Amino acid sequence: MWREWKYVKDYISQSGLYLTSWLFFLLCLIPSLASGDEIKCLEFLHLNPPSPTIQLLKFTTQSHCGCPFSIYSGLPRHVWDPDRATVMIVPGKRPATVQPSWVRTMAQELLARGQENVLAVDWLILPDMKLTEAAEQIGKKLSQIIQRLLIIGSAPDMFHLIGFGVGAHIAGTAGYNLDGTIGRITGLDPFASVFSEANNSVYLDYKDGQYVDVIHSNFNPTEPMPALGFSSPLGHVDFYIGTGFQLPGCPRGLFNREKYLLCSHHRAHQIYTSSIRASCHHLAFPCQSVADFQQAKCTLCSSPGLNSCPEMGYDITWLPSSRPLAFQPVAAFLTITSAPPYCVTPLLLELNLGGILSVEAKLYIQLIGNAVKTSTMLVSGHHMTEFVANKVYQFMISADSDGDFHTLSLEFSTQRLLYLEMRKRRISIHHLLLSYLPKGRRIAYRTWNITAVENQRVEVVLEKIWV
Repeated sequence: MWREWKYVKDYISQSGLYLTSWLFFLLCLIPSLASGDEIKCLEFLHLNPPSPTIQLLKFTTQSHCGCPFSIYSGLPRHVWDPDRATVMIVPGKRPATVQPSWVRTMAQELLARGQENVLAVDWLILPDMKLTEAAEQIGKKLSQIIQRLLIIGSAPDMFHLIGFGVGAHIAGTAGYNLDGTIGRITGLDPFASVFSEANNSVYLDYKDGQYVDVIHSNFNPTEPMPALGFSSPLGHVDFYIGTGFQLPGCPRGLFNREKYLLCSHHRAHQIYTSSIRASCHHLAFPCQSVADFQQAKCTLCSSPGLNSCPEMGYDITWLPSSRPLAFQPVAAFLTITSAPPYCVTPLLLELNLGGILSVEAKLYIQLIGNAVKTSTMLVSGHHMTEFVANKVYQFMISADSDGDFHTLSLEFSTQRLLYLEMRKRRISIHHLLLSYLPKGRRIAYRTWNITAVENQRVEVVLEKIWV
């Protein structure tokens, strides 16, 4: 506790803030000091304002709660260091009574990663204010705040704005007002409603920053509600997750209506937060559509000016360092697991069918190793696929576990209710090949001459090969 109070004392003595400024800073630390494990933070705005209101909150390792942050000349380096990168988190629209606790979680992950200048851009508007107008006004105010920090001694390319929902467009508007000089802007499922028809100076665009990456997690409707996020690409790299609705781990029914409708939308900031210190990677594949991705038509990573798979998340060591970026905007697709860190192992499944029969079915597989087992995965899509004799089929596999596999379990589900064994159809697989993606990993598994009976699971032994 002494370290926290010493930090407050040093902050007050060195900063020269007015009484009200350092008093707020002091008070924001008290809950975390006084309440032990039960930390209750009240730093976010919680009263409906008469006009659009914005405040900065500074996060430190000394407190889980954010502290009001004022900009003034002579700002001491232990409060904000202009020579180090600055991350600004911009939450989406919220009621005044709701605290965006996920911002605190993301801020603490950034601090644990070694970031020192971690700020939250807290904002509230009148309930009936147009969102496009709000994004324009708050975004302009944010750009003015950044300009004040630039005067103190920082540089535009040292700033990283992370915006969720409407917050993504606020970040984009700030970048637009700063002539696209901001180093990086990350859009987390940018809000679509009303913005999709707005002027491009209001919604996030790849011209708003030197690198703009966008995560799309709810780009398809979650019935009965339309998609909350943009479906059209906005950034230099747009990452599309799964089918864009009912992502893994989200409810399948309306028993919990709010979670059912909002789960996929909020997955964007959850995945991004998890990626900050994750040891695994979210590889994505440049592609034209979800359907093409699922049908394994996009297994190559390279595209003009980009020689590696884009990786979704905080880490951008894969990205070329030169600016402006030498590649054209890219849409890349990937899937996730149901729980943190959400990473999957991408594989390519190739089936060379034999026999004489054609079957409409859904294909399920499971991979088994000595110390690992994946979940059972539907690999052929939610609609029935016609498996025609003597044709080759390819499917993208997103395994939720990785390991040294030795067995593959598969089932062709035709949904026909047949009890007589003699009436059940048989599917002949001449050759099965399972390869890691991207191809550089050079490990694959194969097996030959499989006979599968519809609606019955069959297990086959895999041979590990080098390709």
